[in-house]
This record gives sequence, C-alpha cells and structure tokens, in this order.
Amino acid sequence: MNVYLNDIAFQGRENETILEFVRRNENRDAIPTMCQDDRLDNFGSCRVCSVEVAREKGGLTKTVASCHTPIFEGAYIYHNTEKIKRLRKNILELVLTDYPSDKVFPDKGKKPTEFQKAIADIGIPNVRYPQGKSNFGLQKDNSHPYIKSDLSQCINCYRCVRACEEIQGEMVLGMSGRGFATQIIKGFDSNFDLSACVSCGACVQTCPTEALYDKFTTKTLIPDETIRTTCTYCGVGCQLDVSVIDGEIRGIQAPETAEVNEGHTCLKGRFAFQFYNHPDRLTDPLIKRDGKFEVVSWEDAYDFMAKKLTAVKEAYGADSIGCISSSRATNEENYLMQKMTRVALNTNNIDGCARVCHAPTAYGMQKAFGTGAATNSIKDLGMTDCILLFGANPTEAHPVTGARIKQLFMQGITSIVVDPVKTSLAKLATYHLQLRPGTNVAILNMIGHYIVKEGLVKNEFIQKFTEQYNEFYQHVISLDMNELEYITGVSKDLVKRAAIAYASSNNAMEFHGLGVTEHFQGSKTVMLLSNLAMMTGNIGRPGVGLNPLRGQNNVQGAADMGVQPHQGAGYMDVNDPEIQNYYAQKYQIPEMPEREGLKIPEMLDAAINGKFKALWIMGEDTLMTDPNTMHIRKAMEQLDILIVQELFMSATAEMADVVLPASSYFEKNGTFTNGERRVQRVNKVIDPIGNTKPDGQMIIDMMFKLGYEQPTGREYDAAKILDEIADVIPFMKGINWERLGTNGLQWPVLEDGTDTQIIHRDGNFRRGKGKFHHFDFEETPELVEHRNKYPFILTTARQLEHYNAGTMTRRTDNQELSPMDYLEVNPLDAAEKDIGADDKVKIFSDRGSVIIPVKLTYLVKPGVVRTTFHQPEIFINMLTGNVGDEFTLTPEYKVVAVDFEKI
Repeated sequence: MNVYLNDIAFQGRENETILEFVRRNENRDAIPTMCQDDRLDNFGSCRVCSVEVAREKGGLTKTVASCHTPIFEGAYIYHNTEKIKRLRKNILELVLTDYPSDKVFPDKGKKPTEFQKAIADIGIPNVRYPQGKSNFGLQKDNSHPYIKSDLSQCINCYRCVRACEEIQGEMVLGMSGRGFATQIIKGFDSNFDLSACVSCGACVQTCPTEALYDKFTTKTLIPDETIRTTCTYCGVGCQLDVSVIDGEIRGIQAPETAEVNEGHTCLKGRFAFQFYNHPDRLTDPLIKRDGKFEVVSWEDAYDFMAKKLTAVKEAYGADSIGCISSSRATNEENYLMQKMTRVALNTNNIDGCARVCHAPTAYGMQKAFGTGAATNSIKDLGMTDCILLFGANPTEAHPVTGARIKQLFMQGITSIVVDPVKTSLAKLATYHLQLRPGTNVAILNMIGHYIVKEGLVKNEFIQKFTEQYNEFYQHVISLDMNELEYITGVSKDLVKRAAIAYASSNNAMEFHGLGVTEHFQGSKTVMLLSNLAMMTGNIGRPGVGLNPLRGQNNVQGAADMGVQPHQGAGYMDVNDPEIQNYYAQKYQIPEMPEREGLKIPEMLDAAINGKFKALWIMGEDTLMTDPNTMHIRKAMEQLDILIVQELFMSATAEMADVVLPASSYFEKNGTFTNGERRVQRVNKVIDPIGNTKPDGQMIIDMMFKLGYEQPTGREYDAAKILDEIADVIPFMKGINWERLGTNGLQWPVLEDGTDTQIIHRDGNFRRGKGKFHHFDFEETPELVEHRNKYPFILTTARQLEHYNAGTMTRRTDNQELSPMDYLEVNPLDAAEKDIGADDKVKIFSDRGSVIIPVKLTYLVKPGVVRTTFHQPEIFINMLTGNVGDEFTLTPEYKVVAVDFEKI
C-alpha cells in the first residue's frame, strides 16, 4: 500500500503500525516514546508518540498515538509538526511534575535512561507545578538481592507491570493508589522480598527510568565493550549481552534481536554470573601427594598424567581407561574429548551427562524417526493449537520457554500436562493427568487406545509415511483401561478427554523432559510419544512435533559431538567397520578402536571389579549428580588415577589425584547447541582467571603429550575445531564460525549454509519411514524389590534459582534466594507421621539416608515425596539407586523407594 511520510511516498506493510512504519523508513529515534516496548502489546497510555494523520494531502488531520494506530492506504503522516512538538512538551511537563528534578539529566559517568533520552529529544518544558513523589514517603526497596526500586522515579508507564504479565506471565507487579500517590506494588506489598517475584529482570530491562534497576546498574553502565554470548545454564540457549569494564563483567542484558529469547532471560542468565571470579575458583593445577593437594605447573601436571595413563594402558589395556565429558563445555571441547579418548587413548570408553539425562530421547527418537533431536523450533509455539507437556516443568527448569508456554496456557490454548506433581503449569492446564511416578508407559497406552478407539488417527499419513502401525493398533486396542486406570491412578475418563483433545487439534506440539527420560522405561516412553505424533499426523510441519526440553546448556551438542560409547561424532555406529574406517581417515590415524565402550555405570562397576583403572572427568561432579553416591565413591577409590577438570573444588574433585583448573564459559570461545538444534557462538568475554585454561586447550596439550598431533595445531582455536567438526559430521557440513553470526544455525545445515527449522518435513523421515513401537507397562525393579520396606516414592526435580549441583549458582546471590533443599510432603502423610511444617526428617532408602527439612504441600499426592538436589549439605543421591533405563542406563532419579521419620 502507498503511505506518505511528510508527503513522500513509501510502501507500507500489512498490519504495520504508524510507529513501525516511520521507524522503518526514517530511523528508530524519529518518534520519541515512553510507554512503548517492542516486546509488549501496544498500550498507548503516554501519547508521547502522537503524530498527525490525514486521509489526503492537505486534508484535515487527526492526532493519534502512533504505537497502536495502523497505517492505511493513502495515509499522510506528519510526525514532527509544531503542533505535535507542543503536545509532546505538554505531556512531558505533566510527567515531570511528578518526577525528581535531579534525575532529569544522567549522572556523570552514566549513560542516559530511555526517559532521559526522550527528554533530550522533546526538549525540557517549563514545569509549572512541580510536586514529586518523594513528598509521599516513597522509600527505596533494597530487599531483593538483585532487583532494586526507587519509585520516586516512576512515570506510571506500566511497562514493568505489562512485562511481568506479557513476557514472564507472573503478574506480580501492579499499580495502586491515585494521583500523586499512585505507585507500583509487588504483589500485595511494596517490597520485592515479600512478593512471588521470580527475579527474571524483565521489569528492570523495560523500565525507561531508574525506578527499577538491578544491583549492577546495568542499564546506565557505559561499558568498555559489550559482547554477545550464549548462556551457560539450561538448554534454551538464551543470547546475552555482557558488559565489560576494566576487564571485569559488570552486567548482563537480554538482546531484543536474539531469535531464541527475544530480549528475555531468567534470573540465572541475567544475574547469576558472579561465580566467574569467586574466591573459590581453582586457579592452578593440583596433584595429590600423601593425601594433600600441591600446586604444580601445567607441565608437571601433564607429565604426571601421561606417565600414569601410559602405565595403566600398558598394564591393563586401553579399555581400562575412560573419560566423562561435559554438557557444560562447548561443542569443540566435547568433540576434542571424545576424539582424544578414541585416537590418543585408543578406547571408546567415553560418556557424559547427556546420557545421564536425555539418552532415552536420542535413542527413542532415533528408533522412531531416525534422528534423536527436536523436530521443530520453539517459535512454532505461535502456530500450535494444543500443547502436550509430559514430565517437564519448564517454568522452573527452562524458564524462557516456560514463560512462552505459560502465556499460551493463560490464553486458553488446549493444554495437557502429564506430571505426578501439580506444577504451576499443571494448575493452568486444561487437563492435568497426575499419574503415579513410573507409570508413563501405562498412561501413554491409555492415550493411544482412546485415539484409536475414537477413530481420530490420520490413516492417510500413517499408510504413506509409517510402518508397523498395525502391530501397535492390535496392542493398544486390546488393553484393559480399568487395569491401567488403577496402575496410573488417573481417571480413564480424564485420560479419554485429554486424548480426544490432543488428537482433535489441527496442530499439536509435544514437549517432554527428564520426567520422561529418567525412568526404567524412559526410552519406551519416548517411542510411545513418537507414536502419538505419527498417528495424528503431528510431525513434519509448523506448530507440531516432538520437542525434548534439554536440561543443561549443551546436552544436545555433547551428544552430537560423539560423547557416547556406542556412537561417534554425528551419531555414527562405532561398531560398524565402514564407520571405523571413516573416522580413521578423518582423524588421520591407522585404525579406530573396534569395541563399543562402557557407559558411566559400567565404568564404575568395572572399577569395583578391578578391571577399570583410570578415569578422566571434564566438568562433571559425578559423585554428587550421579545416583548411589556410596557406590560411586567405592568405585573411585579403586582407581589408579582420577583426573578432574573443574571450576571449583567439587566433591568429585576432592577425590581426584589431579585437578586441572578450567576457564569458565566467559573466558573462552566455542559453540553450544540448544534444544532446538541451534548451534550458537560462545564468545570470549574476559581473559582466563588466574592460571586457568579452557578445557579444549588442556585436551589438545595432552593429545600432543600422548603422541597424537591435533591437525589444528597446539593452540585451542574454536573456529578451526568447528571447521574440523563440519568436515566430520555430515549434518553440520555448512557450519563455520562466521556463518553462525549472532543467532546461530539449526542443523542440519547444508553446504551452502542453509539451515533447517523443521525436520522430517512432509513425512520425509531420516530413517525412511516413521516406525511405530508398542510396549506393555512394566513396574520398575526399584519398586518391585523395595516398596514393601520403603512405601513412599521419592521423585527429584530442579528449581528455578539453581542449576544442577549448584556449583555455579550457589556462589552467587541466588543462594540467598534459595538457600536449601526441602522434602515436599503431602500434609496427609505428614499428619500420619506427626510431622510439622518446621520439622526435619530422616529420609532413607536401601542405599542410605540423609537429613532434610520438610515443606508441606498438596502439590504432591499422598505416597509421593519430592526434593531438589542442588545443595551438597544434603547429598540426596545417597538415596538414589542403580536402576536405569533398560536401553541407555540413564538413571531412574524419578522413582526411588523411600521412607522417612521425624527427628
């Protein structure tokens, strides 16, 4: 359409506002704003963005707010007339009657706030009626460890209130009072510490003044440089803008141009960076002699390691050595770790925490589709009609994605939550199937049964693109719903309604988390979830698919890089002689190890049996995060050498013979791959702390020491390693450092750099045809063996404030927000045991016991208790056992037979 800006014709776009039109065709600062934020719905309260509009040249003009007024064919827009200038000054005068006069200009050494820039653009009016909120006794609120407020500077733009609602979905902030007494409230109070704030900082980022600010005063910093990088916490993969002054990190903002997080992040990404220079950081290599650690040089550490590893190899063989890689480390470092294990140590004994959490996802989806990764992109949430959320609590564990899902739940989208706990999203869901922990296969069989019985399958899709449906059909149609109702504890009528709702939707997306994978039947559950997508045709197009929510920042990438004993880089089978030759040629070595390696539990068992003698761990606190702590400790005590690369002296590092001080993600380059297969750059922000080195540099140093010359040279260069990865892994062929830019690329990436937002498009499955599977429910051996003696089921979870073992977050102010783990107990169970809300209990399993404070809640059903595992003082993995997924050995953290008593 033709639209005229100051009588000059431009092409307008459909559904474009006047503000968007003017900014696009002139510049972003052409029209001043106060209440407008591109991430929020247009509000139109301040009217500073007003313009004059006419339907014809020289015609009668009308003054409108440009932020929410759409353009139209033949519109004549005048955005800087004398009339508009006077109007803006009048509006600004009214705002400044209620604003501290000493805050009109930026303080020396600070950059102006948005409001101060607007004042400069509009011009300072003559304020005839100064009043000021300071006259109403407004106090600064410093109660929150990160977020502060000085409401004397509030201009009532409502941006913080809207951000809290529209971005985070919490609705903690509101407006109270009238006239000059109008002020922001936090919940029902004026202080953050008494509110339900989740500390995401969206309110701080959007505030145009310093009415809301963070402890780092990030908004008004004048940094020496601002560097874009990728968050080190969960698998969402948020982009962060890190401000650096004098070589130190001084604050983090969420860039609005980031495709993944669009100007949003959680409290960990935005605030929890203080760990990087914490006094506890390891800064020098250590060797344990006579039970005590001694500081040594890097060369001494390397010599010691090489001598020990060589001696073990000569005495017991290469398969007596193994390595554990890290989903916290970059793709390049994980690639190097598995490569070193295979080419320098000559064994396939390489595993990592990707298997400890999401190996059933990769295994199950590979069996069903041919590729073990998310089929769609998170942006597809905007195109779906139904969300099935199975065994995941994303508002706690994947907060930015969780906030997007929560928005849709609040807007009334068809939503199904399958979870033994009444999570915040379960409370909002259309259907909550609150099953007994461990009965995932049973409830999916029920859902499949009802979809088939109600005739809601997509027969054309099934016949054309899938195989073995008839076997699945015969299995589920014959199942006894009364029996499965009893097993799961969920009404069959509720399951039926949820199944019909899912299958009747035009576009349905499935999301799952560790509540699916960390079970005895984890891989089977993933295959049955894949069945749901295929039988309803919900795969291979926008707004559908099966999308695992990855727990750690680089779980996807670590698996992609070959950190598993049965598959090398790019998921190729190490047992296949052709694949062995492929890797040998790429790595320029005579031959690869022929025998499939050991998984972590198998390494530990072999150590206890005296057949496994050396373990090298990169960035993993195995003793704290893996199950059955005493079993792990016993295994580690049998080793001839334990090497640990770490940021801090973790519980595992304390047992090591050699501890190598690693650089944090702020101190190195590389890439992470998020849960939607997006490979994104990790850019070095500051120099390494102390005498630390990037994990990749340590590995290259040792490769040379062990006799393998890494072709990229002796220096760790992430871009060069990425080129090698692209040469080895076919689905990353078109990736290089420059092409990744600021928003990354989603694999598969073609040679010309074209990436892929949706895989298995139009039924084009990686394995040829999608494959249906069918399984009966089997009770976990954990309950079969122990439930008579230990009648309660313990399930574990993560909480928003902390990450995994808390190694990093406990060394930030997040520890103040959440200082301890609790055991959540249903009040009915607590009453039977005479346990009160302030009591501590001893909880015990067949493996051990711990003391833990109690929190009474109806979020868990009677017979089920739940806790997090972030605090080392409690060490909840003293209780967990050795049962794991029957295909991948992923530990069954979600079902532990326990009992407890008041102490």
